[in-house]
Amino acid sequence: MAKRILVYADWQGLPETIQVGTLNAETTRGKEIFSFEYMPKWLQAPQAQILDPDLQLYSGPQFLNDEKTNFGIFLDSSPDRWGRVLMKRREAILARQEDRRIQPLMESDFLLGIYDGTRMGGLRFKYIEDSEFLSHATELAAPPWVSLRDLEYASQRLENEDMNATEELRWLNMLLAPGSSLGGARPKASVTDPNGGLWIAKFPSVTDDHDIGGWEMVVHELAINCGIRVSQSQLGKYSGRHHTFLTYRFDRNGRQRIHFASAMTLLGQQDGADFNNGVSYLDIAGFIIQNGQQVNENLRELWKRMLFNILVKNTDDHLRNHGFLLRENGWELSPAYDMNANPSGQGLTLNISDDDNSLDPELALSVATFFRLESSDAEKILENMIGQIAQWHNIAVKLGMSRRERENMSAAFFGN
Repeated sequence: MAKRILVYADWQGLPETIQVGTLNAETTRGKEIFSFEYMPKWLQAPQAQILDPDLQLYSGPQFLNDEKTNFGIFLDSSPDRWGRVLMKRREAILARQEDRRIQPLMESDFLLGIYDGTRMGGLRFKYIEDSEFLSHATELAAPPWVSLRDLEYASQRLENEDMNATEELRWLNMLLAPGSSLGGARPKASVTDPNGGLWIAKFPSVTDDHDIGGWEMVVHELAINCGIRVSQSQLGKYSGRHHTFLTYRFDRNGRQRIHFASAMTLLGQQDGADFNNGVSYLDIAGFIIQNGQQVNENLRELWKRMLFNILVKNTDDHLRNHGFLLRENGWELSPAYDMNANPSGQGLTLNISDDDNSLDPELALSVATFFRLESSDAEKILENMIGQIAQWHNIAVKLGMSRRERENMSAAFFGN
């Protein structure tokens, strides 16, 4: 069965919500084949620009590369592993309760099955022009801050296989609403603060052998001290022994949306592309030079993040963990996110030079000129960062990280 999905742009800087085009999904042999066609009004609009290199600005249908599951622009609007797990588990339970076969969920089901109000970025979707945006189910809205304890407990209960279908469905329904719209593999949910601001709550897992949320906060504070742009964040401890890490959604300005796209999408890469495919920070720098606003500032920021990742062994620096926000004069790097120290890290996920991902600050210095940095400036940044990273232990103590965890994590930080 074919699906015709209307795609709208609704973000800060646009005079109105505009239909960008139509995404068509045709199911063939159990797989959806996607094509996209722009609306003439969008192609003629002064705000029209390429939002995905696989979708150039011309009329007529454009078809997806066979190697991709969907256009990157729509993958950025879809749930990643955690949200998909929730949606699949709910379908399995409902199928058992209704005594029917499990319906396999397709890419379009994931795209349209999350709540419009918490969807990442500035794209919105409909089936019919004069209808509400999908999904408009109010029971899927982000819950208030006071729900955090229950949400954390629900995420941990779902990792316990010893429960009946009714109980499992109860916890799933609690988490599907705020959690399905977000990327990543770990348990998480969107929540609203008392002022209506959207936050992401990243919960501990029952299988964690250390306080991942607590250590993300350590890295977050180090990043601030190193002059890296990050979103407002804080720690909470609710129903478990480990912390929940909370961070403000940077793709919102009050009730206005800000369009977000991952580096994966903007570079036209497949999900999972890494140093083995020759993908490097130089590719992201090239995109900034061609499409960015405040180019020199963004190049400097990107180089600092690359260096910081080396110094704290943040080795999960894949293309979906680098993002951009669309501004009036081009793309700018979003605040840095999903930064975690890995004491056993051996190399970055992305190359630093064309063909080397080694955790070596000298390698970062060797490519500084590609980021429009003078060698002397780059060396000063490195010297300052090394001094700031040396404070990791004091920050960890302040945040309540145990002595055992501090010993286990020490190898992640440069100089240890």
